[in-house]
Amino acid sequence: MGKLSVLIAGGGGTVELLLRDQAISGLVDQVIVIEREPRRRLALEKLGDILIIEGNASDTSIYENLNMGEIDAVLALTNRDEVNFLVLSIAYQYNVPIRIGVFRDPKIAEIARKLKLGIPIVKPAITAGIIKQVISSLTTPLVLTQLPLGEYKLYAVTISDDDLAVDNTIGDLHLEEDDAHPLLVHNGKELIPVDRDVKLAPGNILYVLAKDEKFLGKIKAITLGTP
Repeated sequence: MGKLSVLIAGGGGTVELLLRDQAISGLVDQVIVIEREPRRRLALEKLGDILIIEGNASDTSIYENLNMGEIDAVLALTNRDEVNFLVLSIAYQYNVPIRIGVFRDPKIAEIARKLKLGIPIVKPAITAGIIKQVISSLTTPLVLTQLPLGEYKLYAVTISDDDLAVDNTIGDLHLEEDDAHPLLVHNGKELIPVDRDVKLAPGNILYVLAKDEKFLGKIKAITLGTP
């Protein structure tokens, strides 16, 4: 997958931090932000080449006037759970490949997950860094450290809706056959230790210690990093 065309609903501080990150600028080709507050629009305009749409993210006519077929990722980052749920639902209807939403209420986040509307992140865990990691590890395996680990590297891989690993336990994947060792899972709210009975769901970030990327064939529906 090449650089991404990203639509962001909401223009709060998390969005500003995200767009200031040089690693994100290397991932995206076009950024569109929907924001109703003049003060926030002004702050985002100072960041450079961003298309800012004045309006409420819950206004469905905005999406009808965009070429949603060319959008690669939708980030629902408003401060209202119901709006973020609606934005993910709209993105789902338009078959946008990457859909990420933040929620204060874990119950709403879980409904979004069960309906496969996208990747829900519960608000206490939300940072620009977490969003960057999710986007990065959906499109290419993310090597997290250059620490001396011998022949091994630490990878982060985000599970998406159609991946082979969805609804399978860590034990079901048999990653050890590829000399890969899962260490932790971020479930959208917190990091939890891995054991063989942990079941993977869309939006989970799996941290794996491995020598190379061969283990990805047991996790992803397609090989990460390919067009």
